[in-house]
Amino acid sequence: MKRNPYEAGEPTSVALETGNPQSGIHNGWVVGAISAGLLLLGAVIQLVGQGTDAGLPTFAGACMLALICAGLAYGVYRKSRIAAVVLFVLFLALWVASIITLGGFAGVLVEMIRLLFAVMLYQAILACFDWHRSEQQTRSSGSPDWRHRGSAGETPDPSEITQA
Repeated sequence: MKRNPYEAGEPTSVALETGNPQSGIHNGWVVGAISAGLLLLGAVIQLVGQGTDAGLPTFAGACMLALICAGLAYGVYRKSRIAAVVLFVLFLALWVASIITLGGFAGVLVEMIRLLFAVMLYQAILACFDWHRSEQQTRSSGSPDWRHRGSAGETPDPSEITQA
């Protein structure tokens, strides 16, 4: 039987893929690295605009923020839950500080990109927690894994020892 093309079909699922936390972690550290680069670029532009004498303290502070942001992005890359949360909080704090400094929003496109970055950092938080939860379940289930096998210095399991 031929189906009517104007008939409503079954709704499609638009849920985010939660089975693979690697994509959220990847997005999080990339957003952190982009944010660090933009902070550094803004510091250089501000230093050139104000001159070396007036802009040097501001440049040093912005470079420290960029370095912290880059370090936190590396922490997200290493799947650190604390780094993901701190990077998200730092991003929100810088967003609020820029709104206060500018006296309003920077523009529709800039705010949409910031919102997209905030969502991606939030997904990185969830992905880091999911990854650690799945690792903990893997360890507790007792499934053999190359990362959790005993090293040469550990004592062997008594059931594996055979008497000669």
